[in-house]
Amino acid sequence: MITITGFNHRDALHDLIGRWMLDRFEPSDPTALLELVHFNSVYVARYLPRLAQGLLQGVHGGRITHRTCFTKGDLKEQLVAYLPGASERASRLVADYRADPGRFYRETPFRGTLYFADSAGQRRYVGSSRIKRIRRLAEKSARKVVDWLYAEILSQARSDPLFPETGPAIGDLAGAPRPDLARNLVHDLDSLEAHGRALLHRQRAMPAPGWPHDVEVNDVAGIKLVIEPEAQERPVEVLLGLGCRLVEREVHRGDYSAVNLLVDYFPDKDRILAQGLPEKILRVFGVHGISPCDTRRRFETFVRSGEPGVRVEIICSGAEETLESEIGRCMHEDRIIRQRLGWAYQGHLSQNLEFLLEYLFALPAAPETRLDRLPVRLWERYLPDYFDEVKRELFRVPSVELNPD
Repeated sequence: MITITGFNHRDALHDLIGRWMLDRFEPSDPTALLELVHFNSVYVARYLPRLAQGLLQGVHGGRITHRTCFTKGDLKEQLVAYLPGASERASRLVADYRADPGRFYRETPFRGTLYFADSAGQRRYVGSSRIKRIRRLAEKSARKVVDWLYAEILSQARSDPLFPETGPAIGDLAGAPRPDLARNLVHDLDSLEAHGRALLHRQRAMPAPGWPHDVEVNDVAGIKLVIEPEAQERPVEVLLGLGCRLVEREVHRGDYSAVNLLVDYFPDKDRILAQGLPEKILRVFGVHGISPCDTRRRFETFVRSGEPGVRVEIICSGAEETLESEIGRCMHEDRIIRQRLGWAYQGHLSQNLEFLLEYLFALPAAPETRLDRLPVRLWERYLPDYFDEVKRELFRVPSVELNPD
C-alpha cells in the first residue's frame, strides 16, 4: 500500500505495511522490521550526503564543507549568518528572527547536514540534506493513504440511497462544520465511518492484501539547494553527470517559488559497505541476540540484494526564497500545522492509521521487539490516551498516574 521510494527493500516493507493495515501480523515481523528500519537508516545516511556533496560541488564549485545539524534552530542560525540576502525584505526577515527567535520553532528536531561554500575566506550557506524523521514519515504516509481511502469511501457512500445527496464533500470533513451542513454532519460522518469499516472488512476477506492503489512517499531522502532562478537548469546537468535519472521536474510559484526535482539515484554499494556499521547499530542488534559479525553479514546481504536505485527529492530555490521557507511567509513548520489541520478526514481511521505507522517504525527502536499482536486495528475506536499508554509501555516509561499502590 505504501512504497517509500528512498528505502532499500521497499517492496518487503510495502507488503508488511499492507498486512498490518489488515491486522495480519506474523511472528517474524519484528525481526524483519529491525533490519528494514535500522539498515535503511544507515543506508540513507550513507548515500544521501555523497549525492548532496557531489551535486553542490558540481553546481557551486570550489571547496564545499559540511556539518551535522540536529534542530531547526541550528539550521536557521546558519541561514541568517551565512546566507546572502541583500534585499530589504531579507534584511527585515533576519532582523525579525534575531529580535524574537523563540517564535520560529527552533526546538523542532532536524536530522540533517548543512553545506557551505568557502571562498577567499568567506563562508556561504549553499544547501542541506535531511532524512525525514519517523514521526513525519508516519504522518505523511497516513495522510496520503487516508485521503485516498476516504475518496473511495465517499464514492461508495454516494451510491447508498440512505446517504444524503447534500452530504459533505471531502474538504468539508475537517475543521468546524459549515452551518448548512450542521444538521446532517453527524449522520453523514457515521455513514462514512460505516462505509470505511465495510471497505476494510472487504479487504480483510481477501486471501492476500489486495489494495488497488499504491501510495508513494518520495521524500524520505531530501536535498535543498540554494541557487538563483537564472541558474536552475544547472542542477539537472550535474545530476545526470552523477548517474541520476530525472523522474520529474515541477515548478512552484506563489508564496514559495522553487523547482522540485525527483531523481533516481544509484548508490555505489561497495562504497557504502566499506564504511562499515556504526557501533550504535551493532549494540541495538546485540540487545536482540544478534552478534556484531552476524549483523555485519546481514547488512551486506541487505545492501547487495536490494533495489539498484533509490528516489531522492531535490528542492532548488534562491537565497531569499530559502529564507522565506524557514523564517518567512511560508515557514516550513507553519505549513506542517496547516497540513495537519487540513486533512480531508480527521476521524478514527486517520488517527488509527497514523498511530499504526508510527508504532511500526518505532518498534525496532524499543528495548524489546517481541510482539504477540498489533496494538491497533484500523476499524476499531480508541482514545488518544490509549496510544499514549502503548508508547509508554513500548519504551518502558514509568506511568505518571498518581497511584498510592
